Amino acid sequence: MTQFAVDRAFATLSFKRRLAYKTQWAIALVIGGGAMLVSMAMWHNLIGDGTLSGYDWDSMRAYLIIGFMTATVVFGAADWHIADRILDGHIAIDLTKPVDFQRARAAEYIGSMISTIPSVVVGVVGAWLLFDPPGPATPLAGVLTAASFLLVFPLAFGITYLSVLVCFWTKRYLGIMWLREALLSFFSGMMIPLAFMPSWLQGIAWALPFPHFTATPAAIYLGHVDTRGALGLLAAEAAWAVGLWFAGRLVFNHAVKKVTVHGG
Repeated sequence: MTQFAVDRAFATLSFKRRLAYKTQWAIALVIGGGAMLVSMAMWHNLIGDGTLSGYDWDSMRAYLIIGFMTATVVFGAADWHIADRILDGHIAIDLTKPVDFQRARAAEYIGSMISTIPSVVVGVVGAWLLFDPPGPATPLAGVLTAASFLLVFPLAFGITYLSVLVCFWTKRYLGIMWLREALLSFFSGMMIPLAFMPSWLQGIAWALPFPHFTATPAAIYLGHVDTRGALGLLAAEAAWAVGLWFAGRLVFNHAVKKVTVHGG
């Protein structure tokens, strides 16, 4: 069996595992959709017929829908499954298998992200019917936005995997997960667009991988950057995904060595 066949098997298993809990889809849709409706109402009252930091009501509607899409996919993934393997000791069994631990967990994680797509589709269709947001600035902008959205999958895994590896030292995961989700929500622009933040805070945000979850696809979709700028953002997003992958490998190798020493 080739490595890609193994990846596909892990992803399919994770997808089916999540598929068994259809109630979670409904809950994610209600919570995410409700949050989007609240945001729509709030920003409509704030912006009205004017503009705020370069956003009018049309562009803000599209921005919020993009934020809903990425939040549903990222926060709906099964990160606890990875953490539990470390916390309950199953990783000792994983290390005896002829399967790369990181690659297997990536396949499982992305499989769980794919399982959120039905919630995304229903939510986006509903939002489009209710709010009629504008389309992409150009057809090319739409294609590049889709590429940015696809890059969210490996990027989300890279950040999540690194945060999960902290469990080797903390023996707890809940607080780590809360911190990661808070940082991601704030610095990605999911809470408020980065354009509304002070310039120094925007600089900090763009030095991190988080803006590529919402600010990057939104900027491309709305035409806030030209084609060259959009390609630059996509290159940065891809570079973060690759860099986080290798960072995760380094941290894991160090963690396993420490565990081996402590275990005798």
